Amino acid sequence: MKQVFLVYDAAVRDFAATFKESYKADYIGSMPLVCDEQHKTLASVENICRALLDADADKKTTLIAVGGGICSDICGLAATLYKRGIDFEVVPTTLLAMSDAAIGGKNAVNLDGVKNMIGSIKLPKKVHFRKEALNTLSDKDLKNGCVEMLKTFLMFDEQAYHRTVNLLTSLNRSNYDEHTKNVVLAELAELAEKAAKYKSKIVKRDLFDKGKRRLLNFGHTFGHAIEWKSNGTYSHGEAVAMGIIKALRVSEMENLAEPGLADRIAEDFKNCGLPTAMPFDNAELMSAMENDKKIEGDKISFVFLKRPGKAVLKKRRLADLV
Repeated sequence: MKQVFLVYDAAVRDFAATFKESYKADYIGSMPLVCDEQHKTLASVENICRALLDADADKKTTLIAVGGGICSDICGLAATLYKRGIDFEVVPTTLLAMSDAAIGGKNAVNLDGVKNMIGSIKLPKKVHFRKEALNTLSDKDLKNGCVEMLKTFLMFDEQAYHRTVNLLTSLNRSNYDEHTKNVVLAELAELAEKAAKYKSKIVKRDLFDKGKRRLLNFGHTFGHAIEWKSNGTYSHGEAVAMGIIKALRVSEMENLAEPGLADRIAEDFKNCGLPTAMPFDNAELMSAMENDKKIEGDKISFVFLKRPGKAVLKKRRLADLV
């Protein structure tokens, strides 16, 4: 029987216990993890490695991470480093993790407040999709978690994009009943798997982020800057939602996008209950963007959207983007 060490987000303790009961393995230990940006550090990675060592985990041990994207990031990096690498599996409990964070093999922690500065690339051996995990999320978390799905579908699947918008719009109404919510959750879980397949296809072709995989950064150059600058005021999903709209406006300014695209997508996002207005001026945004790990020299690979289903990657100076 497979030897397993379980790490779980403390916020989903009950779900983790349910998963452990259903997944048969030789469990040699488990530990909770506080999963927020403040604890997304090398200290958390070290704590996991120390727990693995105390449990006598060997090279054949599999580390299983139960939680959202922060949990999979920290655990993936720990699995990369412990004894120079052990297998890990992910049980995503958020739509963000299901559709994006748990899929691509990018594992990282923050350094001195700068996002994802220390990391590795290591694909999980398996991703367990458990739709019932979505019942642990608030409506706000569900909407924020869908942003990566919306991003993916804007680039690759316009029909799935509109389907997701319609579902989130119905979820954003204050008078929906429990049956409606359950229907929406089931469809969103299905769409999350669809988005994950698009990402997985690109990742397999470009694991180390040298070419087409960079398209997946659509909206993130601005989004990460907003997230870092706000110091936790905005969630990752909220920041990327605003970053997508800003990226669309830049696409229009460069005459790459069809006129009015940014306004149309912004209206969709508003109906979904997502923020769209840029909270910082250009000078503030510029200072935050200078920490972006994708910068090469004085330029960055930036993703423009010509129209739904057609994204392009071009190098630009940061100063030309704001």
